[in-house]
Amino acid sequence: MINPRFCKNSLLYLGLCAFLLFLNNYFVVYEEVQEKDYLKIAKNCRDPIAYSNESLFELTRCSVDNSLFLSCVKSSGDVFFPFSFIKKRFDLTGRVGKDDVFEWVTSYAKLKLPEGVYDPQGSFGHFSTYNVENRDRVKCISGDTGVPMSIQWSSTPYYYPIQIAQYGLQHYSRFKTANTSSKSVVVGEQSKEWNGSPGETDSSERIFYQDPDKGAIVNITSPGSLKSPGCYLYLNEDPELHFINFEWLPYSNSSFTILVKILRTNSVLLLNYVEGSDSRCIWLESEDKIEDQLSFNIALGTLESKWYVITRDVLADVNRALSSIYGNKKKKDENMTTLHASEIKIVTIGFRGYCCVKQAIEQSSSASEDSFLKAAEWFSENQDSTGGWPVPVERSIAEKRLVLPAGWHSAMAQGHGLSLLSRAFIYTGDRKYLDASIRALDLFEKPASDGGVLNLFFNHSWYEEYPTSPGTFVLNGFMYSLIGLYDMSSLKKDFDNTTVASGVGKAKHLFQKGFESLRELLPLFDTGSGSIYDLRHVGLKTVPNLARWDYHAVHIYLLKWLVKITGDQFLDSVADRWIGYTHGKRAKHN
Repeated sequence: MINPRFCKNSLLYLGLCAFLLFLNNYFVVYEEVQEKDYLKIAKNCRDPIAYSNESLFELTRCSVDNSLFLSCVKSSGDVFFPFSFIKKRFDLTGRVGKDDVFEWVTSYAKLKLPEGVYDPQGSFGHFSTYNVENRDRVKCISGDTGVPMSIQWSSTPYYYPIQIAQYGLQHYSRFKTANTSSKSVVVGEQSKEWNGSPGETDSSERIFYQDPDKGAIVNITSPGSLKSPGCYLYLNEDPELHFINFEWLPYSNSSFTILVKILRTNSVLLLNYVEGSDSRCIWLESEDKIEDQLSFNIALGTLESKWYVITRDVLADVNRALSSIYGNKKKKDENMTTLHASEIKIVTIGFRGYCCVKQAIEQSSSASEDSFLKAAEWFSENQDSTGGWPVPVERSIAEKRLVLPAGWHSAMAQGHGLSLLSRAFIYTGDRKYLDASIRALDLFEKPASDGGVLNLFFNHSWYEEYPTSPGTFVLNGFMYSLIGLYDMSSLKKDFDNTTVASGVGKAKHLFQKGFESLRELLPLFDTGSGSIYDLRHVGLKTVPNLARWDYHAVHIYLLKWLVKITGDQFLDSVADRWIGYTHGKRAKHN
């Protein structure tokens, strides 16, 4: 005899299974994969005022523009769409935050605004927060010039003027805004600190003597092979002291190596700084791997028998070394993430070949002044006959409808160069930086079609970041060029040289002309809900190139920066309106 209770329970169980199967089939999304937990999110995000706790949620199907069908939730006359769909459709950002509250954010970019009165001799915007050396598109900090080398548009590292200028302005801003002096220690002053190869294999020779100009010197003779530790000394283990500075006189077969321990993986990394030029800039020294050890070479360029002042950010070199082997992986692993100072231990520095080293080796927590001056020196030494800093790689835009052959100039590079060089001139008093600034002005008056950076839009002058024909009219690069022109025009005019006075006056004229163009053309970049990156669509007759939220934030910062300089209320009102767009505000319709 069948138990009635058993039948009842079985029927209930079967009914529950059937209902669950129905729900599973109902939540299949047509033509687009949806997030599995969107129903939970919709329930958590309901307005407690509008919907009582007793409100029932019903499943329903939604049609979007008669082309997309998906599952939604209906309650009290409202319909809830999955946020995964809304996010993609309206370029939004959202996540479950604290206390299980779902946070909807219109703009993912953190909005910054300039503070205080702008000083053309002071910090450059908020560049002190930049970290150019850790950007993915930076291959290395050159062992030859001490400035970054880019792989942005070429797998072979090259010097990109905008990147180098930003590196210099970053470090200038850092040491101008530093609240405290950097920490530093000196090692190697005692002869006993200098060691030869361990054990009976020591074939290095160390001679210590006093030089009337340099002070205590160690003359080193050791095997030049990278397998030899050479003559080495232990460094201070304070993780903040990852900048190393010393004076070095290489004679023959000379190199030096810094040994670093990666605490995260308990592995050893060798940074070998070697003579010669190599297009790779930084590379894995050997495929003959030793367990838990990697050895990288950094090219120092052609060395002469003269004293060199060497300054290296070991932490940056470690990160660039690891990036050179892990950077091409699509999926990041623990080796790819940027290391912080506390995650490495700098152990030793060793010298090989025949060379001399000043015994006092300094370790410090900053070397921003040196980095700034190296960038300024690069701009002084690498200016071409037109007054520009050419980009040595091809740049293609709009699916190669616009192509700039290698050797093109950029108004943004010219402007950044002016900002960097004018500060270098004020800081050092060296006239070469001022002279380079004056020469850099010529390209602002030279048409893009003739190798300059000037294009016209409705007869208004526009200084092109990418000087194509037809023009692209990039907004952020144009505004950065205006900042550079203003920085130079702000130099004092009490020069006894008419060429200098004329150059400063020319910079002021170019700034005013460009600023008038900005006021006239800025409305063309306003979409009513965001901004446009450039105006390429006018010349190419294509769809507009909308600015991502991070570029929209840059537009706002630069507008507010120019308001600080000029006091222009129109620019201020536009910037405020664009700030509203980041909070979901939109222009009214008719």
